[in-house]
Amino acid sequence: MMRLRDLLTPLSRLRYLAWRALPLGRRLTVRLRSGERLMLRPLPATDLDTAFELFVAEVYRPPFPVEPDATRRIVDVGANCGHSLIFWGRQYPRSHVVAFEPHPTHLDLLERNVALNALSGRLTLHRAAAGVSAGEVQFLDAENRSSIVDAASGPTLRVPLVDFFDTVGPEPIDLLKMDIEGGEYPLLKDPRFARLQVRTLVMEWHRTSEHPDGKAWCERALAEMGYEVRAGIWTGEENGLLWARRQEAHG
Repeated sequence: MMRLRDLLTPLSRLRYLAWRALPLGRRLTVRLRSGERLMLRPLPATDLDTAFELFVAEVYRPPFPVEPDATRRIVDVGANCGHSLIFWGRQYPRSHVVAFEPHPTHLDLLERNVALNALSGRLTLHRAAAGVSAGEVQFLDAENRSSIVDAASGPTLRVPLVDFFDTVGPEPIDLLKMDIEGGEYPLLKDPRFARLQVRTLVMEWHRTSEHPDGKAWCERALAEMGYEVRAGIWTGEENGLLWARRQEAHG
C-alpha cells in the first residue's frame, strides 16, 4: 500500500522519516516528487490524514470526465489547512479558487501552504464559515471535525459567518467542493442552491441527529435538483463522499 512518504523527494523522505521518529512538536515542510510543497503539523493534528487522502488516495479524483482546461472557477467550502487548494492547483492549472475556512489555526497553515506553492494569485479566501445568512457563530474546535454548533460539546470559538450565496454570486461554478461537517444541510435546503450554476459537485455527507439518513437524503436532494449522483471512492456509516454533475452538462 502506497504511503505519503512514497511520493516525497529523496531529501524530503529522509526529513519526514526523522520527523516521525523523533516527534518534537515542530512543523515540517516536504516536497512531493510532482513539485508540490506541503506544510505538516505533528499529531494530534490531522494534516497527515488529509495529505494521504488527497495525494495518495486521491479521493477528489472524479468518477466521470472533468476537463482540466475548462475548469476555471472552483469553490472550496471547508478548505481546512489548504491541502485541497494545492491539489486543485495541480489538477486544474487554469482555475481560480474561492475558498471558505473559519478556523484561525487552519487559516494560518492554509495561507502558508498557498504561499509555498505560489498559489496566492489564484485564490480568493473568505476567512469565515459559509452559511445561509451573515453574522457570527459558535464553532466547535475539533481539528478536521470542527463545525458550527448550537450547544457546546467541547472547546469552541466564535467565528464570522457569511452568506454563501451572496458571496459566491451568480457566476457559474465549474467545481464545487463541500466538506463542512453537517453544514451542508442548510446550504442544500436553501432554494438558492438549486439556482447555482454548478457543473460538478463533490461533497462529504455526514450523519447527524437531524439527518440520520445523511447519504440517502443528500442523494435524493441533489437528484431532485437535476444532478446525476455517484458515490465517491469511500463511504461509511457516519460520512462519505458523493459526486454529482448536472444532467444537461453531459447530455
